[in-house]
Amino acid sequence: MRLNKYKDPLPLFVHSPNCRRYRSWQLLLGLLLLWPELCGSVNMQQFIQSLDMMRNGCMVKFKVPPEILNRIRDGDFDMEPTQDLLCYTKCVAQLAGVLTKKGEFSVSKAFAQVPIILPTELQGPAKSALTHCKEAQNAHKDTCAKVFYISKCMADFDRAHFKFP
Repeated sequence: MRLNKYKDPLPLFVHSPNCRRYRSWQLLLGLLLLWPELCGSVNMQQFIQSLDMMRNGCMVKFKVPPEILNRIRDGDFDMEPTQDLLCYTKCVAQLAGVLTKKGEFSVSKAFAQVPIILPTELQGPAKSALTHCKEAQNAHKDTCAKVFYISKCMADFDRAHFKFP
């Protein structure tokens, strides 16, 4: 393998500023997601901080007003979503590690992430909501819409325990 000008076997595009910023977010989220395995589950404060980081990572990519993001954080999905809002929810799901390689929402990956990224008090309600809503995405073809509507279903199922970046 030939080395690029950075004397690194990684492809050149990996060294672009945008890619480095994205890799920094991935590393930070990766560390947050591994933290519970090393030290037990996250507490609510750590969870809220991770929601804020996911929000900050995705809101710069999509034009969604902060008022709308605040509404969906509290589980209020009762609106006509724009394509940017639909894809914002997919971006969050990608950062949470619950998408397949094809960009589809994976219920099994979501179940696997529950004990890693959620505080103990939200794990049971999240599993119940996932079980109830696992078919909600089937009515949609667009991968962004699939994530939005499964999130909406989970919020409608148990708004008291629902949190979204």
